[in-house]
Amino acid sequence: MAGAGGAGGSAAGRATRRPSLVTRQQVLDAAVRALVEHGYAGASTLRIQQLAGVSRGRLLHQYPSRDDLLVAAVAHLATARIAALGARTTWPADPGERIDAAVAVLWSTYREDYFWAATELWLAARHTPALAQALRPAERAVGEQVRAATDRMLGADLVALPSYAATRELLNTSMRGVALTYAFDHRPAATDPHVGLWSTHARAALLG
Repeated sequence: MAGAGGAGGSAAGRATRRPSLVTRQQVLDAAVRALVEHGYAGASTLRIQQLAGVSRGRLLHQYPSRDDLLVAAVAHLATARIAALGARTTWPADPGERIDAAVAVLWSTYREDYFWAATELWLAARHTPALAQALRPAERAVGEQVRAATDRMLGADLVALPSYAATRELLNTSMRGVALTYAFDHRPAATDPHVGLWSTHARAALLG
């Protein structure tokens, strides 16, 4: 049975919820920014609190654990970005052109803040068992979202091919590896020679 004020709740209840949602978004955005700008070691709760512009009590109320906060922040940003990619409905009808377009879009995701924030967590997890434990389920979920988004980009006709799954994994793992080199070797990513190689390989694997 609905409470007072109907399904939407009372005006006071809605007013109470809005600041909480705003605060959560501020905290998550600040956590990603802290990771990207200062690394895992520098992404302290104090720094996140300062970047978010919230009180320590409010930060700890939202996320008592720093590692849980950092993992949630990266997963939230990745999910939002992947959802935006999956929402695109116009892809070239020609399979080869569609492969080229999908490769370009996929590669662009490895230049997003969430990639570098996630990289900081992956490296830190090697020596932080609690972080690794918190990270595993979130990364598995994001991985499933990436695969689903890639499937939507390339279309049912290509997804149905026997060579598709291996090609999709090779594209994403190769892009991740190449993207890591940009940590120390800045260059125009849009004209990286690997982009042509990825398209050529995918076309050969999927179209023969």
